Amino acid sequence: MKNLKAIALALVVVLSTVSVSAQVKKIDAAKSSINWLAKKVTGQHNGTVNLKDGVLVFNKGKKLVGGTFNVDMTSLTSTDLTGEYLGKLNGHLKSEDFFNTAKFTTATLVFKKVTAK
Repeated sequence: MKNLKAIALALVVVLSTVSVSAQVKKIDAAKSSINWLAKKVTGQHNGTVNLKDGVLVFNKGKKLVGGTFNVDMTSLTSTDLTGEYLGKLNGHLKSEDFFNTAKFTTATLVFKKVTAK
């Protein structure tokens, strides 16, 4: 679970400058979400977190070169549990032990370099 803290810290980065020749396209946050997977020694959990807004940056040749997403951390939820266990995990993930969503309501993910794989 400590890896999740490191990931959360990595998500909060400074927005890089966009070249004048770049084309910026907004995402449709209402129709978008992020699926997450967290693994631990005894198993794993998965869930979703909603996007507040975001953009993708393309160069003149229409190649994806960057982007920025603002994530609504208060929407973080597990999708593999129900009932009491869902409440416990969501509470734990949103607590000060993990993402502290009461204090850090938004996380920003910035793509500074995009490479083909």
